[in-house]
Amino acid sequence: MPEALQQGLYGWEVTDLKITLVEGQHHVWHTHPLDFAVATPMGLMNGLAAAGTRLLEPILQFRIVVPEEFGGRVMNDLVQMRAEFGAPELRGDRMTIEGRVPLAESLEYPVALSSLTKGRGTIVTFFNGYEECPADIKAERPRRGVNPLDQAKYILSVRKAL
Repeated sequence: MPEALQQGLYGWEVTDLKITLVEGQHHVWHTHPLDFAVATPMGLMNGLAAAGTRLLEPILQFRIVVPEEFGGRVMNDLVQMRAEFGAPELRGDRMTIEGRVPLAESLEYPVALSSLTKGRGTIVTFFNGYEECPADIKAERPRRGVNPLDQAKYILSVRKAL
């Protein structure tokens, strides 16, 4: 079972899952212990597909402080990164912007911010949880091994007949 949950439907680990087995059968002549090991990942993957599994992405809380002259460009960058942020605060000639941004969109931004502001801008981030990815974002990883949703091929693979 853990192998199926390590890759889920999209190639990413499945978390926050509760599984309840409600029925199962065993036949003395027709059931082999390996049958349950083969059927479990197939059942899990079918359940994930039927349950409407959603892909989540990590979100960062951020605080950016830049010279006021760069504020407009920074806010434009944040919009491009799908960030949510409040109205900027001005203190003297410095602008502070606080909000949340998807990690995947902002990985390179500290370097870009430093370059843009010639080292005069700062960004501080920390993990703030997970949110569902927008429908237009497809973040799938290549699957290792045979997908249990392809049941015929998966059974042959597990039985070393492929």
